[in-house]
Parts: sequence; C-alpha cells; structure tokens
Amino acid sequence: MDLVNQVYNSLFNYPNEMGNFPDGWDKSGGDQTTIWKWLEQEGESRAIEIEHPGGPKAGIMQAVNVPVQAGENQRWELRITLNTEPAGVPVYARIYLGAVQQLAFSLTPSAEPQTFNKVLATPVGTTALRIEAGILGQGKLVIYDISAYRLYPLRVLRLDDKGQIYVRHVESVGQIQGIVPVKIMGPVPPVNVEVHADVTGDIRNLTPAQDGVRVYSSSGNNILSSPDGSMLVRIAGRKFIDYVENVEAASAPQPSSARDVSNYSVYSFAVLNTGSEAAQMNLEVSPEGTVWSVDTQAQTVSPGELSVFTPNRFLRFNRLVYRASIPTSLTIWFQGQS
Repeated sequence: MDLVNQVYNSLFNYPNEMGNFPDGWDKSGGDQTTIWKWLEQEGESRAIEIEHPGGPKAGIMQAVNVPVQAGENQRWELRITLNTEPAGVPVYARIYLGAVQQLAFSLTPSAEPQTFNKVLATPVGTTALRIEAGILGQGKLVIYDISAYRLYPLRVLRLDDKGQIYVRHVESVGQIQGIVPVKIMGPVPPVNVEVHADVTGDIRNLTPAQDGVRVYSSSGNNILSSPDGSMLVRIAGRKFIDYVENVEAASAPQPSSARDVSNYSVYSFAVLNTGSEAAQMNLEVSPEGTVWSVDTQAQTVSPGELSVFTPNRFLRFNRLVYRASIPTSLTIWFQGQS
C-alpha cells in the first residue's frame, strides 16, 4: 500500500487569503531583521526562503486549524527537504504532539536540496501533530517540502472527540457474545450418558520443605536462587560508546553532531587536528537539542595536536563548534561510559 502524505499544502503551492504566503503555514520566531520569501520554482512546486542575519531562531509552523490528525501508539515518518547557504548552518525541526508533548531534533543540511527522514512513535495522549522547522544559525534556509506519513496503522482511523480510536458501544459487542438460537429440522433422538468418577477434594497442608514455586525467565531458563531463597543476580559490566566524525573546519562556525549524554556517567570529546592550519573549538550544551549555550571558551587546536573537551555544566545534549581562518581537517571523537 502506498503511503499518503497527511500534511496540508506540504509543497507550499496554495496561497492564503492574502495571497502573500502559503495557506496553512505561519511564520515562527525571528525578529525585525528576518525575511521570509515565498519563492516560485520550476513547474508547480514552490518553496519558502528564510534570510536569517542572526538572533532568535526563525522558521515556519503549521497553522492551528490544519493539524495532522493522529492518535496515540502510532508510527509516523517525517520528511523535510531543504538546504542552507552556506552549507552546514544548523537547522531544527520540532513536532508538537497535542497540547504539552513535543519532539525536537537538529539537522545540518548541505548547500544542495537534501531530504531528511525521521521515524517517531506517538505517545499516550496524542491527538494531533503540528510540525515546525527553521534555522538557528546565521545564513539562508530554503524549505521545499514538509510531509508526514502514517506508517502504522496505514488506514485512516476514526477518532472520537477525545482523540482516541473510535470503538462501537460495548453493548453492541455484547450482542455478538449472546446466545444464538439454532433451529434443528426433524426429530432429535435421545442420548443416554453415564458418568462414573471418584473425586477426592482433600489437599494436604503445604510446607516450605516439601513445596515451592519455580520461576522461569522469558527465555525458558529457571532463575537461580541461594539456599535461603534469595535471588542470585549477576551484575552487568560497564557500557562504552564511541562515535567518530571527520570534518572540515572553515571560517563559518559549524557544529558537530549533537550527543545525548543523559545515560552516561562520564563522557568527553576529543579533537585531533589532521590538517595544516590551526582551528578554534568550544563546547556547547542544550536542554533539548535546538537551543544552545556556550559552555567553554574557544580553544586553539594546532596542527597535529589532540585536545580533550569536557563540559563545565550538565545539560542533556552536548556538541562541539569548530572554525578555522584557513580550512583544515579535524577528527572528532565522542566517548562515554555508563
């Protein structure tokens, strides 16, 4: 079965009542220096361009009167096609799940149009989806398409006024479980049945010395215990994680991939300058992966030098920001232990 896009005016082809912006979309964030443009493209496809000199994040968001109808415990795929000038300007996407819940993630597009995919599960209480996307850094963002596809269940569900899957009244279900009269044609001959059985209802008293309960794991193996009845537990070893990125530092600041550090007891970034020019690095932290705060002062990493960066303050997401007056190559490690 082909997937069906559920986002209204996802290609920005239809104008609003004023005729100056796509119908079903609102401007989000920005300030008096931010410029939104509705661009004409080849054929029928159009796009939204956001010029962002700096300051607060700036983007677009689905209007409140055209949300994507959704329910809880569903699977969805979000697809966003965009590009930035220059390449690597940080971009955010945010999905609002009802009144209070939301998901957010960061993107780093290239200078050419690029499609990003995100699969998500709707939590309990979800009644609808609203999608927002925009630019965080200084530069220009062009958005060509924002689409959402229901992966499971594929068919459109009927929801009640609370956003729950509609189910017929329980009395109608009870009718199915009721006695169904059956008419038999012709006489029914009698059937004689004799039952002979001895039934003993006495049960002896249970004692720990003679009786017990054996508990099994989901794999079918029994769970071990000590002679006094205590459960034997094996302590698992520590978990180590390692991510490596090879990047090119240029005059415009660029971020490394954001890392969720909430499950690690210790973690650090390491940077090896594999190029021939010096680079400047600093660490940033964020509570939700889209809004960032500088955590360490800029540090120069000379050619051939390995430097280690550890945050001064704890927030859930960490990343490095790197730049160089003359382009140079860097290898960035993120290592954590839990």
